[in-house]
Amino acid sequence: MIDWSEDVMLIGKVYEPDQYGNQIATETKTTVQAGKKELTMSEFYAAAQAGIRPEVELIVHAFEYDGQQTVKWNGITYSLIRTYQRNADEVELYLERKVSDIGD
Repeated sequence: MIDWSEDVMLIGKVYEPDQYGNQIATETKTTVQAGKKELTMSEFYAAAQAGIRPEVELIVHAFEYDGQQTVKWNGITYSLIRTYQRNADEVELYLERKVSDIGD
């Protein structure tokens, strides 16, 4: 059973035209409840062979996830590596720490 006790901020972008018709990105932030799942050793090593460094796997409700590529959790900003639709209600987010945030 998933413990939905983690506060997670999903960060996305919305593009809207300015007065000249240029597409301007505006950051959106949505805080949702998530569950943390441990990465298996096989997932970790398979990803490492492909040059990817997954650090955390979070599960969010499918209706709350809208394709956001950045997640902030426990004060650290992560980039989305991939998603997996567990079932109709839940999406797994595989995340790696953003390079610019290594010093956090």
